Order: sequence, then structure tokens, then C-alpha cells
Amino acid sequence: MLRSQQMNLSDSEKAWLPWFGRMGRLAMGWACYLNKWRYSILEEIFETIATTRVRILTEWTEQQWSFLSGMSQQIAHDWPRFDAEMLAENLRLAGDFSELFVIDAKGKTLHSTFRGRVGKTDLDAKAVARGMEQKFLHGPYIDAATLAIGASSSRFHDAVTLMFYLPLRKDGVLLGAVCGRVPNDVLGDLIQREAGHIFHESGDNYLFMVRPGFDSSIQPGTALSRSRFEDATFSMGDNLKQGVRTDFGAVSVRNHTEFELMFNDPATRQLHPGVRETIKRGENTFVTYPGYSDYRHIPVIGKGITFTLPGSTDVWGMMCEADLEEVYRFRTLNFRILAVYLVMVAAFAAISFGVALAFQPGALTMAGLCCALFLTGSVALQHYAIQPVSARLRNMVMVIRNIAEGHGNLSQRLERLDASRDEAGVLAQWINSLIDNIDRTVGNVRHGTNEMMNNQAHMDVRNKQATSATNEVLVAVQDILQALEKQMSDIDQATLTTSEMRGAMQQATDRTQVIRESIGQSSSTIRSLSESTEKIGEIAQVINGIADQTNLLALNAAIEAARAGEFGRGFSVVADEVRKLAERTSAATHEINQMISAVQGKAREAVAIMESGASGMEEGLRLAEASASDNSGSQEIVERMFATIQQIAASASGSGSKVQGVAGAADQMSASLGELNFAIAGSREAAQKLRLLVNQFQITDARS
Repeated sequence: MLRSQQMNLSDSEKAWLPWFGRMGRLAMGWACYLNKWRYSILEEIFETIATTRVRILTEWTEQQWSFLSGMSQQIAHDWPRFDAEMLAENLRLAGDFSELFVIDAKGKTLHSTFRGRVGKTDLDAKAVARGMEQKFLHGPYIDAATLAIGASSSRFHDAVTLMFYLPLRKDGVLLGAVCGRVPNDVLGDLIQREAGHIFHESGDNYLFMVRPGFDSSIQPGTALSRSRFEDATFSMGDNLKQGVRTDFGAVSVRNHTEFELMFNDPATRQLHPGVRETIKRGENTFVTYPGYSDYRHIPVIGKGITFTLPGSTDVWGMMCEADLEEVYRFRTLNFRILAVYLVMVAAFAAISFGVALAFQPGALTMAGLCCALFLTGSVALQHYAIQPVSARLRNMVMVIRNIAEGHGNLSQRLERLDASRDEAGVLAQWINSLIDNIDRTVGNVRHGTNEMMNNQAHMDVRNKQATSATNEVLVAVQDILQALEKQMSDIDQATLTTSEMRGAMQQATDRTQVIRESIGQSSSTIRSLSESTEKIGEIAQVINGIADQTNLLALNAAIEAARAGEFGRGFSVVADEVRKLAERTSAATHEINQMISAVQGKAREAVAIMESGASGMEEGLRLAEASASDNSGSQEIVERMFATIQQIAASASGSGSKVQGVAGAADQMSASLGELNFAIAGSREAAQKLRLLVNQFQITDARS
């Protein structure tokens, strides 16, 4: 039972074609009748086209996630340092991304391959919040920044965008997200595969919304990808930007197919049957007469399928369609050759009958027999010659189709018929040879990929061991550096102490000389004081003599005044005062003599004591100097110790520099190992991608 019979078409949808015209009932009915045997083949063809493109989209999306994952690991490893060149290099390697950037938890762009967006907060807040929780594929949606940044791998470009969000974490802490911007036309290129279009005139593969999971404003049936008929690039007639003319008005878009076009039938303004049944049932196949009306109101057939891309919350649909007229324009080789043969037979019969009637009426029977023989021969030609060749060619087509659009079964071969020594047989042999070469090549690639994966695994283990050892070296070097820093601190303290000891010894020597000089000065001063007191005593003796003489003169004056009587009374008073003054002077001089005598005694005692002390001090200083002289060896030892400490300090400083160099080298090695780990991870991902691609083929190599 054909799957096409399960499609729910109304009576009007089954009889909607006009009677006449290139796409009318008569023309399409006859074409479909001639190709009835192809119904099951066409169902299989459209099935493989649809499933292959869903697989391509899914694998492409997984590859983008894998690429972003590897990049995020490197960014997290270097955080908070950031290598802008690495980001630019990844953009070059990625191909399909037009921008790679890093945002913080609030959606602010921290780093970007497009400098104009650094510091921007123009992303959808809801999408940013979702992207901080888990990997999230946002879109398609319209973003003017995508138009400004420019195209990536597709030659078509507009503002419609796909955005990848991957949370960026380090040690379990959320830092933000790594994001990748992809122009939506990249998806259009993936599903169209223009060079591989089987129905190159009218074939179209397009995406539409089935069930929105993020933006509920997008209605089911809304276009999510570029139509092949958007402009005149591939359209051989009207296109959407010019306006596709129908009896019910023109169908057109202004800027892009996405979001501007609803896949409605212009006649009903409702979703056309293919999209409608796909949304309703999850998938739909219809390849028989009379087809169904698409959004251009043209009869088409095809396959509808629904799916969800990794990281997306939306359910999308994809229609793989072609015009009914182009698909059933096909005529078998058997039909074409036989048609030419029958035309030739008819022409020969007409000429034969004409000649027979005109010249030999009796030859009419013979002409009829000849025509009968020709007709019998045509049946034999069709059955024994044309049909086998046609069958072999169909078998070739089936094998090649299965390889191209199926699962790449390279283990199958065309049947080799020794009797078929014609072009078809030779073609079959060369096709087998080609498949065999491809089979061996893919087998070798698969075997090499497996070996590369094993080597990558071993290298990964060894590199992790080297990374662990390097980290241990770094820890040990850090410990050595800390010990050296403490040792340098101790050496500095020892140097300071030794310097203080040397200074103290020099200061003690200097102070000994100062003490000697002070004692000498004190002894000299005391001797001068003793000499001065001696002189003062002598002066006091002179004053005392003068006082005694004055007292004697005063006494004589008093005697003479007494003799003078009344006239000498005044003189007697003066003489008496002079005598009293002389007595007081004598008494004072006596006291001074006593005091000076006491001072002289003390001075002599002080001189004696000072001389004795000076002698002792001099002896002590001589002993100290002698001791200092005797300790010159110790001082020399201290000097040598000081020099040794300085050498140790210099050596420790040199060792510290060397250890710093080792630490720097170890740090560089760690960074290099980190880059190597990243490179190995990238190689492993590339090998895994290659392995996935190669594993799509079924080969005969036993090593697989």
C-alpha cells in the first residue's frame, strides 16, 4: 500500500486541476498513468531526500555545539585572561559563524570577533536567561546586527539569525556564555544542496514552524527558511520578490521569505494540504495524481517531516517538494525507443499501403502482412532488447540513488551479466569499479580514522599525565620559591646583623679613643685647677700681708691721733675704721686661705685620684686595644662571614632567578600543554566528525 493513499484530501482538493493546459487534468493524468510504476520509487526518493536533510541539519547543529564546547573549555581554562586571536582563529575555522562572542551573566558582550558589538546588551533577555541555564538554540529571528556584520558561508544574506548559547563555567561557577551567530541562509543552503537537486527546475526544500516552544507569536506554517523561489537566482519564472502571479492574487515577500510568508494555498487562504497534513500527522507523503496546491497554487508532490534540532525548544517542519509536471515528465528509455520505432513503422506502413493501392492492388495483402510482422517485431524488440536494457539502467539508477541519497551502501554491486557486452553492460562494470574504489577508499579512511581515534586517545592520556606532572612541578617550584624567599629574608637579616656587629666594633674602637681623649682632657683641667688654686693661695697670702700691714698702720695712726688730742679725734675715727677693715680683710683672707687650702687639698686628692684613675683607665684602654688587636682574627672572621653571607645572598638570588626561570618555563609548558590539550580535543572532535561521516557508508571492508 502506498503511503500517498493515507493523505487526507477533500473532494475539491482531489479535483482542483483544470481540464486543459500543461498542468491540466488531461496532461497530468496521462503523465501519471505512464509513470504509475514509479509511485513507490518516488515515495522512497522523497523519503530519503527528507530524512537525509534532517540528518544533515541535526549533524550540522551537533557539530556547532561541539565546536563551541571545545572553544568554551579553552576560554574557561585561560579565564580571566582572554586570547582575542584565538577567537578570531576559531571564527575562521568555523566557517558558518559570522560572529563568535562571549557574554556575561547579564548578557553584556565582553569579547567579540566583531568589535562594534563589544559592550553591547542588545540580545533577547529571555534567550540570554535560557542560555545561562543550558545550551540553547535561539531562532530563527530577525536581528539587524546580523545584517551589519555580514555573511558567512552562504552567498545569500539578510537579517534572519540563528543564535547558539552555551553556558561558560569554571570550577562550577557560571561566568557567562559562549555565543555563535549564524545567518539563517546557511540552513537554506544545507537543505537545498543546489548542486544535488534531483528536480532542478522546481524542487524546493523549505522549513516552517510546527509548534513554537520559545516565541509563541510565530504561527504554525510560518516560513523559517529561504525559499528557492525567493528571487531570480534559481527561479525559471516568477519569483517571490517580483510576485508570483496566481488567479487569486500575487504571492510576494519584501525582504526575505522567513516570517513574511505563510505557506497557504492562495485559493483558500489556509495552509496548503502538504503543510497542513504534516503538522497534523507529524509526517506526510504524497506522490500520486493530482498532487496538491502549494503556496504558488501549482500542483506539487513531496514529503513533509517534523523534527527538533539539538538545543532548540521549537518543533520545525520541512517540506521536500517538486512540481507534478517536472516529476512526471519522465519517460522510460523503453517508451522513447518504442515510440520512435512505432512512428517509423507507421510511416513505412502508410507508404506501403499507398504504393500498393496506387500501383499494385494485389500487393495490399502483402503490405498488411509486412505491417503485422513489423508490429510483432516491435513487441519482440521491446521485450527482448529494449526492456532488459531499460531494466538494467533502472537498476543502476537505484544503486546510485541509494548511495547518493540513502545511507551510502557501498557493499552493493550491479549484477554482472557476461552476455551483456553492450554499452549498458560496460557502464555497469565501470560503475561497479567506481563503487569498489570508493568502497576501498572509504574503508581505508574508516580504518585510518579508527587508528587516529586510538592514537588520539593514547595521546590524550599521555598529555594528561604530562599536564599532571607539569602541575606537580609547578607546585614544587612554587614551594622552592617560597623557601628561597624565606632564605633570602634570613640572609638579609644575617647581613644586617653582621653589618651591625662590624659597625658596633668600629664604634667601640672609636669610643675608646674618645674616652682616652676625654680622660686626658679631664686630667689636664684638674691640674690646671690645682695650679690656679695654688696661685689663688699665694694671692690670698699677699692680701693677708697687706691686711696685717694695714692693721699695723691703722694702729700707729690711732696712737698718733691720741697724741694729737682734740685735733686728732677725726683722724682717730678714720684710723679705727681702717683698722676694723683691715681686721675684716685679714679675717676674710684667713677664711679664704682655709677654703683654698681645702680646695687645694681636694684638688691634690682629685689630681691624685685622676692620675690613678687615668693610669687605670689608660691601662684598661691599652688592654681594650690589645684585646681589639687580639680580636682582629675574630673581626677578620666576621668580615669573612659577611663576605660569605653576601656570596650566599648572591647565589640565592641567582638560584631564585633560575627557579623563577624554571617556574616560567613550567608555566609556559603548562600553557603549551593546555593549548595542546585544546588542539588534541579539536583533533579528536574532527576525527569524531570524520568517523561519523565515514560510518554513514556501509562498506565491505572487514576491518570496519
